[in-house]
This record gives sequence, structure tokens and C-alpha cells, in this order.
Amino acid sequence: MGNTNSNLGAVEKWGRFQMLAQPGFRFINPFAGEYLAGILSTRSRSLEVRVETKTKDNVFVQLVCSIQFRIVKANADDAFYELQNPKAQIQVYISLTVVV
Repeated sequence: MGNTNSNLGAVEKWGRFQMLAQPGFRFINPFAGEYLAGILSTRSRSLEVRVETKTKDNVFVQLVCSIQFRIVKANADDAFYELQNPKAQIQVYISLTVVV
């Protein structure tokens, strides 16, 4: 079995991104301005998106799309700072791109 702990911590120093803290013991020095800004899960997650679209012959169809997504460790800092609400952003993206 692999590592079951799939969380990463975003550490900031004086309000700027400093590093990603891997699972395990880590000392963060608050007197030097370091703090844990948040925790990211790198586990795979599932999201069901209901989409209504119109076909080429003018028939409305409802689809249920099951989306699997996860945070890539190499880009975890981008995911933490650039995505405010990932599930809502994925739903909008899917609803705008599904064409039957």
C-alpha cells in the first residue's frame, strides 16, 4: 500500500507563498512570519454535472456527466491560489463545452 495521507499544506511567509508542506512533522515558525494558509487534498474526487443542451435537430437533451478530478502535486500552489470554487468552475466549464 502507498501513502494514505494525501494532504498538502500551503505555507505562507508574511502573506506570500513560501512552500508546500508534505505530510509528516513540519515546524512552522510564526515569529518569522510563517503560517499554514490552508490544506489541499490530492485525493481523486468525483463530481456529477447535469447539463441540458440542444442537438442539431433542435431537441433538448439532459445529460449527466461524471467528472473525476484531482490536484496534481506539482501544481498544487496554483490550485490553492487560483481556484476559488473548483467544483463550480468545473460545472460551468462542462456546461459551456458539452455539444451534442
